[in-house]
Amino acid sequence: MIDEIVTLVVGGKRLSGFQEVNVTRSMEQAAIAFGLQATNPAWHEDAWALRVGAEVELYSNGTLLCRGYIDTYEADHDAEAGQHDVRVSGSSKAADALDCPPAKHKTGRVEGKTLLDVAKEFDEFGIGYEADVPLKPLAKVQRYPTDSVHDTLERKAREQGLMLMGKPDGGVLITRAGSKRHAGALIEGRPPIKRYGVRFSAKDKYSEITGRAQRALGTSAKDLRQEVKEYDPEVGRYRPLIVFLEGDGTEQDLKTRAQWERLRRQGQGTSIPIRVSTWRDEAGEIWEPGRLMALVLPSERVDQDMTLSSVTFTQNHQGTVAELTFVDPRSHGGKNPKGKSDKAYDAGKGLDP
Repeated sequence: MIDEIVTLVVGGKRLSGFQEVNVTRSMEQAAIAFGLQATNPAWHEDAWALRVGAEVELYSNGTLLCRGYIDTYEADHDAEAGQHDVRVSGSSKAADALDCPPAKHKTGRVEGKTLLDVAKEFDEFGIGYEADVPLKPLAKVQRYPTDSVHDTLERKAREQGLMLMGKPDGGVLITRAGSKRHAGALIEGRPPIKRYGVRFSAKDKYSEITGRAQRALGTSAKDLRQEVKEYDPEVGRYRPLIVFLEGDGTEQDLKTRAQWERLRRQGQGTSIPIRVSTWRDEAGEIWEPGRLMALVLPSERVDQDMTLSSVTFTQNHQGTVAELTFVDPRSHGGKNPKGKSDKAYDAGKGLDP
């Protein structure tokens, strides 16, 4: 296994020797979160650079984990024990888009542009947006008065079955679970697996999801009352949910919105958490949400590709581990993995092409 040496760059200074490191990335989150702690740091004077609002870069063996800002700084001095603790936490640069509106935009309205174009037009924070999937022009995007940049973009992303995922450089990727994969396989009883489990929950799942919408123009019955239905037969009893298309859209847009609601809820209801003893796959690539990984877990009847939904990198006195959470690729917009797993892991029909 590779020894991970974590370095924090702040104000031109490179700090290391942390007693605890935590970094979390997820396909569900547009910002990456980090936390660091050092006890009796040798760099007492340099620690003064670690103040709230400081821009930082966090690396492991030269691989960028997060570029962002410190949100919280804490120092604790124990005179009796002669111990000095420094703790900082923060988020990637995208956190500003989650918290703030595009205050400089004159109208909050964009017409005839893709979601990526809209994101760039609202990006007055210099976060940086990219897309790795084809995008179609949107008739119009109107920001609600209380919306942050992310609120506006995430609402339109839901309509198209897209996700907004934080990138290590601080930017945001408009994406779905795709064809990229991690090298190797995670196999029960073999390193680097330390422990794993499965989680099934029906708490947020519904047997029947009804999508409703109304066109901005037109007076026909079809324009005034659009409706589509999606079903999750695994729920086993009548549990209805109604979702609305936020804004104007076609019948296909409404269908995508309803399908996406079903798939996301199925993904949240069925997951496989795995703790591994490395931050990297067999090829040395850092774990990255959205990538496919082959899982072979006979005790729980799992044998298929799954999508890495989230990862938390942790390093402390107990060692270096990564907490990985996997879901069916279709629950994040990917394709049918066509494995040999028990049907309990099946997310059903994916998004229409």
